[in-house]
Amino acid sequence: MFVYQALRQGERKGLVLLDKQPFPMLPKIAVIYLTYPTPNWQRDIDRFMHSFTKVRYPKDRLELICVESKGKLSPVQPWFEKTWMPKSGAELPHISYIFHDEWIGFSGNNNFGVAKAKELGCTYVHLTNEDTDVDPDYLLRAVERAEADEQIAIVQSLLLLGEEREHVNSVGNDLHYLGFGYSSGYKWSVEQARAYFEKERIRNADLEIGYASGAAMLVRMSAIERMGGLFDERFFSYHEDTDAGLLARALGMKVVVEPSSIVYHYYEFGKSKKNFFWMERNRYVLLFSYDKLWTLFLLFPMMVVMDMALLFFSAKGGWFSEKLDVYREWFTRDYWAWIRERRARIKKMRIIGDKKLLRFCVGEIAFQEEGVKNALLEKVGNPLMKLYWSLVKNLPF
Repeated sequence: MFVYQALRQGERKGLVLLDKQPFPMLPKIAVIYLTYPTPNWQRDIDRFMHSFTKVRYPKDRLELICVESKGKLSPVQPWFEKTWMPKSGAELPHISYIFHDEWIGFSGNNNFGVAKAKELGCTYVHLTNEDTDVDPDYLLRAVERAEADEQIAIVQSLLLLGEEREHVNSVGNDLHYLGFGYSSGYKWSVEQARAYFEKERIRNADLEIGYASGAAMLVRMSAIERMGGLFDERFFSYHEDTDAGLLARALGMKVVVEPSSIVYHYYEFGKSKKNFFWMERNRYVLLFSYDKLWTLFLLFPMMVVMDMALLFFSAKGGWFSEKLDVYREWFTRDYWAWIRERRARIKKMRIIGDKKLLRFCVGEIAFQEEGVKNALLEKVGNPLMKLYWSLVKNLPF
């Protein structure tokens, strides 16, 4: 904390040049950047790299770890090694490039990056999405927030929309008590976000959030070690960041947002039907892993109501088969063995009860994309779920 106070004082006096004068006392950070071959990978990677050359953090205290796994398109690695690797250690910090032949999803690829960061002796890792560009001070401000409080495990950057830079992607993600997660503050103006943070600090001084978006989050390496790893690779895609946030909080640590750490996200909701499978399957994994039996009993009536509604909406939306696939997993021995292992491990590590764990949960769902939101949810579902949560959260559990 005092290091950063001195740093700011030095900046004001014109004494500190981060690009030229190394500060050995600053913690070493690894930025984990997944270079998966998406349809627009070259545009996205070029945009990020150009912005990253302007980052104000001592390059000798910074590592860039790029992770790619085999996809349906041609590999990124040959182009990257020709275009950007020559800038390693010069315009850019030292770059490590990891390629492996099996696609194991967002979870597995980031875990590869974390392992490399540990090998390089990093104190923090920052997960930064491929489809982003960054403010020059985004790392400095996120680390400053974490260093000010050793109980902070995860710091989410303020996510603004890349194509609408005066509007918000996420001021921190909300977690619904039935396991749904979504970006809070989506499409707010920057002015609205500032007003929200000012008001929120009155009741929530640390700006703790439901969970941090995996698109832009700083994680303390010692917290990852306490958690037994960053992501559960069986999540594959969706809710792995929710799981990390819940586990950190279960261990008594904090998950916060830092408004001065800014990342621009060229956000696009994934419309693949398979995504609905991962979202549904994994939200149940969260509920069955963390909620105690009494909590599940209290939530069961609303879980049933929600599932009946989702069956209807899945048939209407064309992902009924994916919804049935979730139920099919429930009838496999492997699925419940996974749940039992997770419950036992979390129970052994956690130091707080469900009441405190779920204190940042919300009672309504604010899905922003046209493909998933609907009038019935907004006019009937949300008021009902909100009323139910207002009653349940005041009961002993």
